[in-house]
Amino acid sequence: MTRMWGPGLRLGLGTAAAAAVLALALPRVAGTSWRPIAQALTHPSPLQLGLLTVLWLAGLWVHTPSLTAALPGLSHRRALLLNLSGSCVSNLLPLGGAAGTVVNWRMARGWGFGSAAFGRWALVTNLADTAVKLLLPGVVLCWFALSGDRGTARLAVPGALGLLLLLVLLSGVVLVGRDDRAVRRAGRTLDRLAARHRRVPAAPEGWGERGARFRAESADLVRRGWARMLGAKVLYALFQALLLWACLVVVGAPAAPLLVASAFVVERLLSMLVITPGATGVVEVGMAGALTALGTPAAPAAAGVLLYRAFVVGMEVPVGGLALGGWWLAHRRAARRVHGAVGVHPAPAVEVVGAHDAGSIPTEGAPRWSTPASAAPGSPSAG
Repeated sequence: MTRMWGPGLRLGLGTAAAAAVLALALPRVAGTSWRPIAQALTHPSPLQLGLLTVLWLAGLWVHTPSLTAALPGLSHRRALLLNLSGSCVSNLLPLGGAAGTVVNWRMARGWGFGSAAFGRWALVTNLADTAVKLLLPGVVLCWFALSGDRGTARLAVPGALGLLLLLVLLSGVVLVGRDDRAVRRAGRTLDRLAARHRRVPAAPEGWGERGARFRAESADLVRRGWARMLGAKVLYALFQALLLWACLVVVGAPAAPLLVASAFVVERLLSMLVITPGATGVVEVGMAGALTALGTPAAPAAAGVLLYRAFVVGMEVPVGGLALGGWWLAHRRAARRVHGAVGVHPAPAVEVVGAHDAGSIPTEGAPRWSTPASAAPGSPSAG
């Protein structure tokens, strides 16, 4: 109960904050009330909602190559499962990305991937996602700013900010990725902390050496798979923009490229401010404000934004929860079979595949089994 209290409190507070922002700020920023917004949300037919669902799922599927490229041996089906389950947990908690990453780590370990391989996957995919979020808005806004439209001039500041943040991100990646000096300095600091404080874990070979190996393997992974990673991320963003356009159309809002691009720019940037679960409330208010500032009728603009966010954030919670529950049941059945097979002997641990070799590829079937991971020096215990 003590372990559940913290996440439960965060869930309750985050949900309350998101609901308060939506209820109070959205109608005021859009310049309307909830009654016309609710009426606009009744316009989509069941067939249209079904087509929107297909479009949403297609976007998730085209995103899987970026995940498989960052973790060699991961299938597209399992990549989709990681995406949905991690998003489900992340969207339930404020700053829930860490909790979603832990869930994905447990799943990857159960499939035979080592912690180091998963760490590279998490780092590389998050860097690629952030880079695309910062790049696409800047490109779109610069395009429209060059068109001379006075309305888009007000959106040039967010686009310039996105490009500036992208340059800072790329500069940091280049400085760290070009050699091991920065990594080794940080590793020596961690080694001193580990020697003085027991709570800081120590690395047998030293954190500097472990970090240098991690950096080299991550750089090699990016060199071999950067085209698939970025290409799939860009394609996924395009599918999301198309979904936004379709949501605006079905509620009766104008869906000119300028309107869709401006709202999508705001959504890309504000989605990184996860102070509420899934940045809910903050993103919707920003998107509705951008649309109404460009002349979109208030009620359809707010309704289209809510419908779009219901897919890209809301749908991931129940669908991801079902996917996570299915994985958990399969994991429990596999564990019972293993315990039944070994009798009184302790259950073997999952083999740490790819802990120091990004090219290790486990099979798609059941995980391979070996001696417990704790027997290997420096290896994390099996999850």
